[in-house]
Amino acid sequence: MGRVVTETHGDSQGTPGQSDGSVLFGVRNDQIRHPDRVRDLAEVYTHHREVAAMLDMLPDMFPSEDEPGNHDRTFLEPACGHGNFLVEILRRKLRTVTVDRYSDGEQYEHRILRCLASVYGIDIDLENVLDSRQRLHAVITAHVGDPDARTEGFRSAMEAILSTNIVRADTLADATVIELVSYRPGKGGTFVREWSALEEPETHSQLNLFDVLPGEPQRDRVPVHYAELAANPKPMAAKEAKP
Repeated sequence: MGRVVTETHGDSQGTPGQSDGSVLFGVRNDQIRHPDRVRDLAEVYTHHREVAAMLDMLPDMFPSEDEPGNHDRTFLEPACGHGNFLVEILRRKLRTVTVDRYSDGEQYEHRILRCLASVYGIDIDLENVLDSRQRLHAVITAHVGDPDARTEGFRSAMEAILSTNIVRADTLADATVIELVSYRPGKGGTFVREWSALEEPETHSQLNLFDVLPGEPQRDRVPVHYAELAANPKPMAAKEAKP
């Protein structure tokens, strides 16, 4: 999983009118500037232009004219704050997801969800996690226009992905127990999910005959349509063949 590793928090100052989440979902100024939050959470104000400048250094990670379908490169923000980097990453991924390119239906919705599913954020503060989820939600809402025009399956999938990809935890202390879900896109609007720890526990000694090997990551045994993600939060087992 590719990572954009930053240690910054704070409000994004996007240009008004951009679908970057900052205009659509206001971040409370008292949270990002209060001395207590700087002391307790190490929050540092990061201007939108600084976020954009850093991401401009990673052109291969985003769709382009030559690779308009480059939507699945993954980003992990281990201290995501209010989601400044996550919002801009998602906004850039969505630039080439248009109705003209993918038609206004399952393929279009699936492609948007692929963009969202490749963005991960962790933060120690619950309010930051909730803010980040809402701001990413706002980016997609701005991109699709009327959210009621989207299918119920799309809307439920968006919530399901946000709940697995933007999580509350202490990245430094809990890396071996933080569970993230990867979404491998498939045909027909499907994903195959795999659950794994952010960091595998270190082994300081050689395994012997009686040691138990680490189990394989949990994963879906069959592809899951995005409309079924929310109803099936655990790995999907393969269907048994009829006798």
